[in-house]
Amino acid sequence: MTCEKVAQILARLDQTTSDRLLAHLEKKESALARAVRNEMVRFEDLGRLDDRGLQTLLRATPEEELSTALHGAPEPLINRFANNLSNHGAEALREALAFSGPVTRHQVDTARRNMIATARDLEARGRLMLPGQAAVLY
Repeated sequence: MTCEKVAQILARLDQTTSDRLLAHLEKKESALARAVRNEMVRFEDLGRLDDRGLQTLLRATPEEELSTALHGAPEPLINRFANNLSNHGAEALREALAFSGPVTRHQVDTARRNMIATARDLEARGRLMLPGQAAVLY
């Protein structure tokens, strides 16, 4: 099994489980763990897209899915997404986050996985370039 396949499997798991497995792998095979981490795309990595790429992703993401995915996200990440929306879109996003009803962890994880899948599809079509392990922009 390749590092890319392992990374894809781990990316489908909830973050806690994925982190535990990577930590265990790190203890046994640190070089392999680093290689797998380099292949993984996390939801937080989407905040490191350049502005044009992030705007492309946002246009391809339904508003409800975006607000669900951002539930519980750090404020700098929310700001990064909101700053790449129109004024009206950013206001609608903030209202959705502030006034929406309860959202389950499963709903958040599903929305985040969907956005990552959309980003991977856009990358495969040459519409954006997913960030590597570079410094965080937000």
